[in-house]
Amino acid sequence: MTLIVTFAGTVVSVSITALFAYGISQNHIPGMKVVNFLMIFTMLFNGGLVATYYMYVHYLDFKDTIWALLIPNLLMNAFNVILVKNYMSYSIPGALKEAATIDGASEFKIFARIIMPLSLPIIATIGLMTGLAYWNDWQNGLYYLSGRDGASLYTIQIILNNINENIQVLLQNASQAQAIGANVAELPSTTIRMAIATIGILPILVLYPFFQRYFVKGITLGGVKE
Repeated sequence: MTLIVTFAGTVVSVSITALFAYGISQNHIPGMKVVNFLMIFTMLFNGGLVATYYMYVHYLDFKDTIWALLIPNLLMNAFNVILVKNYMSYSIPGALKEAATIDGASEFKIFARIIMPLSLPIIATIGLMTGLAYWNDWQNGLYYLSGRDGASLYTIQIILNNINENIQVLLQNASQAQAIGANVAELPSTTIRMAIATIGILPILVLYPFFQRYFVKGITLGGVKE
């Protein structure tokens, strides 16, 4: 479940982010400045946890479904959109898009054949950050998963967080732990925290060497000689 959520969430999130960023980077299109303002406004001011929870649970019915691990808080980040939008606006020469337009390329073809290959460094960066956010997420499981149906969707971080919380409760209630026969002194609280930290950095240790070549390739493709 952890691998499914991380892979699916990262792919969808990066795709939506890149498409949205390319759209609002087209300043010549009427209304894009308004869309850009609304995105920044919602990044600074949101409805809060209560309103968000009520909407996802009572209106969208995400409770105890895999959508609860994919969409809330993680699917699209306005900060990532701003990063990609600025990269597309200032790091990719407008002459390339103008030349492609003159040659008869459609907007989608320009995006797929020119913008995306030249945007590999920023795409790889936000992809790594988004994947890490999905991999380490446990809050969505805490808010939206419960009962037997929700337990079947638990990811590694949710399970480790539950174990850590149970140990903390036992440590804080030593007398109750002694009553049920648990040796509080031998509870592996530090071990669990170190396990969570190790699993948290695992994606970076494994994936960064593979992502590094995309950084170099994107910089090479983006080099425009005068």
